[in-house]
Amino acid sequence: MMKHSTLVLLVVVLLAACGRPAATPTPTTVTQEPAAAAAATQGPAATTTAAQEPTVMQASNTAIPEPGAESEADIQATVALYQEYQALFGPMLATCPTPSFPRPDPPTSVKRPLDFGPFSTALLNFSPEQAAQIDAAIDGKTVPEIQALMAGGQLSAEQLTLYYLARIQRYDEGRLNTVIELNPEALTIAQDLDAERAAGKIHGPLHGIPVLLKDNIATAGPMHTTAGNYALKDWQADRDAFLVARLRDAGAIILGKNNLSEWANYTDPCMPSGFSALGGQTRNPHGPYDTLGSSSGSAASVAAELTTVSVGSETAGSLLQPARINGVVGMRPSKGLVSGDYIIPLEPTLDTAGPMGRSVTDVAVLLTALAASSDSSDPSAASAEALAGTDFTQYLSLDEARKLRVGVVQFDSTISTTLQRVGQDFAALPAEAQQEAMDLGGPLVQAATQQVIAALEKQGIEVVIIKESELPPSLPGIHSALIRYGFHDGISRFFSGVPQPAPISSLADAVAIVNEDAAARAPYGQRHVEDAAAIAITAEQYAAAVRGAREIADQSLAAVMTAKGVDVLMYGTFYTVFGPAGVPAISIPVGRVAQSGEPTAVYITGPQLADTKLIAVGYALEQALGVQLTPDLEATVRQIDAVTGR
Repeated sequence: MMKHSTLVLLVVVLLAACGRPAATPTPTTVTQEPAAAAAATQGPAATTTAAQEPTVMQASNTAIPEPGAESEADIQATVALYQEYQALFGPMLATCPTPSFPRPDPPTSVKRPLDFGPFSTALLNFSPEQAAQIDAAIDGKTVPEIQALMAGGQLSAEQLTLYYLARIQRYDEGRLNTVIELNPEALTIAQDLDAERAAGKIHGPLHGIPVLLKDNIATAGPMHTTAGNYALKDWQADRDAFLVARLRDAGAIILGKNNLSEWANYTDPCMPSGFSALGGQTRNPHGPYDTLGSSSGSAASVAAELTTVSVGSETAGSLLQPARINGVVGMRPSKGLVSGDYIIPLEPTLDTAGPMGRSVTDVAVLLTALAASSDSSDPSAASAEALAGTDFTQYLSLDEARKLRVGVVQFDSTISTTLQRVGQDFAALPAEAQQEAMDLGGPLVQAATQQVIAALEKQGIEVVIIKESELPPSLPGIHSALIRYGFHDGISRFFSGVPQPAPISSLADAVAIVNEDAAARAPYGQRHVEDAAAIAITAEQYAAAVRGAREIADQSLAAVMTAKGVDVLMYGTFYTVFGPAGVPAISIPVGRVAQSGEPTAVYITGPQLADTKLIAVGYALEQALGVQLTPDLEATVRQIDAVTGR
């Protein structure tokens, strides 16, 4: 039999080949920061491709939950569209070139430059000494702690805004590319909020706190809302999205818009994460790693301290994946908790906006503002009405976490399948070797390691181990059954509801505009968009598929949650199996992968309206681990400059 150390190295190598972007060195161990080893979660690597959104997954060795007679036709409709998607786009994805990082921008570009004109005089007068003082004052501080500095007169909103603008000018423009547009009124708003504070008027928990928004979230002019697509480059919405109004009510400064993977990462199978025609290529502030998901700019800007917090959005992994690989906390709320009003859609039945920050505290504060009240115009809001107006910071509590049972799924089947490819028998290994293999594979398949489990138990939280082999097989990537028609229909409905003349009326309009100069406007192609624009299924077929996907998600979640009576799950990237059920999930940084230095995390999920429980457990884990991942931006920009020739 192979030695244990050789075996687990082989496991990690095979998992790297099966299920992740191929640009980082293969790790054999995980470093601790400062007290925790890295761990993370993902579904079986043998059945997944690189972790991007939307993910193309194989359908082998899966089982559909047993439906009732009334839902069997709906589930079959879902499966049929799922299989059609896999057959069409799976072969395309296999032809995509292997990425390298940091990525250069394409040779032709329509990228919109950032405009620092409105801040030029203020930035000239903002000295390096002032920047250093603010840097020291806010280092490691949460939103409430920054508020305390402002209340005590040690910091102003104007100073904080200038600090971030200076960092964006230094590190972001042409380098990290996390920001697609700046709000020309940001500094004026900050000054007004400082005056109101001096007069004793405090709007809310975000008073004077800069926030960046993903550029699919509509804001009233002068900023644009584009989803990164050239066809929308000149569109200025007539009003704020509901969630933006909530942020302004809470005193937030809308600093600008974040770059994103164009059309929420549904432009072409080979388009890299973090790229949009108007925003260029977003890069990871931690080094030569992918950015993943479509909320790449939202995550990377928080990681690089270009903003205090940001708002991203998710369809199936597009918020949590970039949060994980950029080393920040990101949360997908329960569907309906945060309004979907005036957000350019990808798949409306799945999409939700969510908070991103450097700590669970920051995420809880931001979520409280976002969910301050229900949007009566949002059909999904009724399902989350019970949590509307909740102060989520009340659940930053070890006592709350200790009330819960945490299920941790260990991917023994994944390891077993991986080893079978080289003729090794996982089941025949001693228990110690099995655990070692799962722990060392953890950073790559994002499964909780023993150190993460021990950290939870140290906090007095009951942990229930659930073996993957004990669970019924699930259908990964089920969301892909819905995206093609949902995108097509969602865009038409969205732009039919904006004041006319709208920039486009359909995806077909966007395709035609982009194809007028495809080399610059879609340098990686737009096969996803072209396919969705021409999709011919009926509204009835789509509605049946949505019902079927929800049935599958509900039954899959119930099977896992009731297996051992747990309240929340560490189920990794596989949490997207439950996405159509509208469930929440959160990403908690736990360290770095050894050798490569890539940030890694665990994902925690649970049933709909379990948002408070995820915050409680995430906070307990964060406090136990003491991890704070800080990028070396000077080193990163040197790497970027070497690639871009800057």
